[in-house]
This record gives sequence, structure tokens and C-alpha cells, in this order.
Amino acid sequence: MSARLDWISQTGGPLHGALRVPGDKSISHRALMLAALARGT
Repeated sequence: MSARLDWISQTGGPLHGALRVPGDKSISHRALMLAALARGT
């Protein structure tokens, strides 16, 4: 059995860009709810 290897990486900075939301209302709502729960918002 191999030993466990933990890897930690540094963040490179904020992301910038545009996002196109899907036309389906339920998918759009789920995406917005998950984005609101994400760390750093």
C-alpha cells in the first residue's frame, strides 16, 4: 500500500471573466444558490 501524499497549493489571485447563465430556470436557480454558498463570496 502506498503512503498518503497531501498537496497544498497557493492561490494565484481572483478570477475575472463573464458567465453565461443557462436558460433553464431551475438550473439557473441552483447555480445561483451554490454560488452564494461558495467560500469567498
